[in-house]
Amino acid sequence: MEGRTSIAAAPELNATVRVRGMSQAHRFFDVQTFTSRVTEDYIVVLLGESVELDAELHVTNLRSQIGGTYRTAWTSPYFDEGTYRVGLELLDPEGEIWGVEELPGAAEDAGPLPPTLLACRRCSGKVSAEVPEAEPGALIAGFLISRHCDTCKATTAWAFCAEEAPSPPAESEATEVAHEAAPAPRPTGPTRENREKGRAPIKLGIKITRSKYGMATHDVGETINVSRSGAYFATSHSYEPGEIVEVILPYQPDGLQIPVKARVIRQDDVPGTYQKRVAIHLLVGPVPAP
Repeated sequence: MEGRTSIAAAPELNATVRVRGMSQAHRFFDVQTFTSRVTEDYIVVLLGESVELDAELHVTNLRSQIGGTYRTAWTSPYFDEGTYRVGLELLDPEGEIWGVEELPGAAEDAGPLPPTLLACRRCSGKVSAEVPEAEPGALIAGFLISRHCDTCKATTAWAFCAEEAPSPPAESEATEVAHEAAPAPRPTGPTRENREKGRAPIKLGIKITRSKYGMATHDVGETINVSRSGAYFATSHSYEPGEIVEVILPYQPDGLQIPVKARVIRQDDVPGTYQKRVAIHLLVGPVPAP
């Protein structure tokens, strides 16, 4: 990637794309999702399917309606269990996939990147190297990347290898006694960490269409966080749990608008304001009767 903007240096960009290919379980999939970063040669997309390294996927930018064939360069678990962040390298474009406005001018090679410890899954050899084709948040346990191994003399899968953390200093006898005398109380309900599991704090435009009293009404706002199967957004309108709505996510006024059905799960009030927070669950297949 010498002389090109790396994914690690590129700013976030949420563009709606269509991705088609074969999953690791040998199932064909055809999904609409969004990118998290885009450069001329690499993109990062979010998928609900596990894919093999070096697998070829077809990606279409739904704004330009132009696509191309990409190679799976790396994969990494995402916030939502069962979803993946996937780094794709462009192999065969069918035209100008990304417009100038979708390729923000990030600084090229903006300084050295911190080295990442990787382990070859074939020979177990380890190297410490920069990974400019991966966004920093993807470098976690479960990260896999395809790269050349000098020992194996072949391109192999390499895994993120977390260095062992130093052992905490030994506690004094008095501290240990204090811990035994005053155990931490157990939580009586779901913790905030559990509630937030699977949600990515990504702000995207969202458009909600509702049918009230025989008339269509629209609500345009911004998400607070999103997951593979839903979203949580801010609004000044009141919603009813169980209500079926149509959602465009991410929403761009001049972009392609493909609505999907969703059910309102809950509405939270914001004390001292007229603002509300609404959680929706995206529906797949026929809409169940309310």
